[in-house]
Amino acid sequence: MSGTGQGARHRHGRAVASSPWIVVFAGVVVMVVLLVIVLGTYRGRSDAEVPRGLEVGAPMPTPPWLSASPTGSASADSTGGTRTPSSSPTPTLSSTPSAPASPPSPSSVLPGSPSVPASPRVSTAPPAPPAPPAQPELTGRYRVTSTFSGGFIAEVQVSNVSGAGQEWHVRLGFSGGRVTTAWVMNAPQGRLRENDDVYTYSGGADLAPGQSARLMFHVERAETRPAECAVNGVTCGGL
Repeated sequence: MSGTGQGARHRHGRAVASSPWIVVFAGVVVMVVLLVIVLGTYRGRSDAEVPRGLEVGAPMPTPPWLSASPTGSASADSTGGTRTPSSSPTPTLSSTPSAPASPPSPSSVLPGSPSVPASPRVSTAPPAPPAPPAQPELTGRYRVTSTFSGGFIAEVQVSNVSGAGQEWHVRLGFSGGRVTTAWVMNAPQGRLRENDDVYTYSGGADLAPGQSARLMFHVERAETRPAECAVNGVTCGGL
């Protein structure tokens, strides 16, 4: 018996060695069996993860943003079968462009013209009359008393019209002529000075209020009308 068993094992080993494809076939069968087991395990796990209320093979609910669109979204039949996408609409362009809005009129944009304030009325009072010139304290009056060949004698009467005593000075000028001498009637004598053909006589004493003094002078080779005659800066009368 032992010899028979050893002969059978020996024949089986030679058969395997002479036919290697048997080993390959057995390996393929084992791999297929393992693949079926793995797929069955994965399918059972996938079925367990399906949300409650949904059956295997039921269609998935359509998202709101897809179901709200009238065109271009997938439509499903009432039996829950396969969904067929509807044809997408072709956008159309308007052949006539819309006219732009008209710009606002200038009257609606520009501010109103500013109102011009009325000019205030200015009442102008009439100008005050000018003040009368101050009355001179001394006055002088010129006159010619006598004439002769080559000269003449004239006088200036000086009067004090103020209320106080006043010094007095007479200024005389003759074109082309000269004063040779001068003296005072009814009053103290004074002094005569000459500067550039202009003569100034200063009285020897003040004139009392209301008093007058007569200044006499002799003139040669000159016109009887003097070029200048003034008493304390005031022009003489009688010219």
